[in-house]
Amino acid sequence: MTRTVVRLARSIGFLATLLVAIGAGIALAQEISIKVLVNDDPISDYDIDQRQRFLAITTEAKPGPALKKKATDMIIDERLQMQEGRKLGFTPDTDGVNKILGDMAKKNNLDVDGLSTALSRAGVNIKTLRDRIGAQMVWQDVVRRKFSHTVQIGDVDVDNALSESGQSADGEQKATMQLRRVKFSLPSNADQRSVAAKIAAAEALRTKFTNCAEVATLVKSTAGASFKALQETSTLSQPARMLVKNASVGQMTPPTWSPSGIELYAVCDKNSSGDSKVRQATQRKLMNEEMMIRAERLLRDLRQDAFVEYR
Repeated sequence: MTRTVVRLARSIGFLATLLVAIGAGIALAQEISIKVLVNDDPISDYDIDQRQRFLAITTEAKPGPALKKKATDMIIDERLQMQEGRKLGFTPDTDGVNKILGDMAKKNNLDVDGLSTALSRAGVNIKTLRDRIGAQMVWQDVVRRKFSHTVQIGDVDVDNALSESGQSADGEQKATMQLRRVKFSLPSNADQRSVAAKIAAAEALRTKFTNCAEVATLVKSTAGASFKALQETSTLSQPARMLVKNASVGQMTPPTWSPSGIELYAVCDKNSSGDSKVRQATQRKLMNEEMMIRAERLLRDLRQDAFVEYR
């Protein structure tokens, strides 16, 4: 009889333990219930709560419906960015994430553990910050892969930006170039047939051009052509001046007509007589701005094509 009671007590104890475990599992499931599906990628209420807390301490915004929506939209965008990254083979670089975390902690006179502790005091798991950094890194890789070869910022773009910012593109930042001008002279009363013949000869010379060192040889073998070395673009008339500025070193511009004849320009070298660092910084700024525009368009398209289910 005693052995029976003991076995029964043990069975009841095991059942009670099992019930406690099941109850804890139910409570945990409720705590991390799924609130949004982004192309079958889940976002839990815990994710949203953590992001809302993070935004509250980093932006000093008050918790509420507006901040919750902002947090939800931010995570949705990050899910889409990560999904696009996976398609291209990009995943968060753990070492890179750790380095950024270390830099952030250092700026606040902390190490990563100290940063984690500071966040936890505000109710934020450092994983929230890690996820945010990882998504941003992957998205940068995606944008570079898709657009870095199609975004071109030329000298004219830099000149215009400098002028708009109050710096003279033709003065302090004047471009000095090594040019070779090839000219086919024409009389002032030349008819259309003569002009067309000179343009054809100029195009034929241009197709043979491969580098500046051979310009003199090309000109000697071409009837009616002459060449001159130049270092200044401000004296050039349009559209020749624009073509030269947009041409890369080692290129020859298409033929243009001037009152004295048909002209082509070989661009042998470019440099800036002003502060080249200012020009380089301006070019990088314009490049980043254009890449951001392309990135926002891509993200907008991803949002439009995504299946987002709110629960």
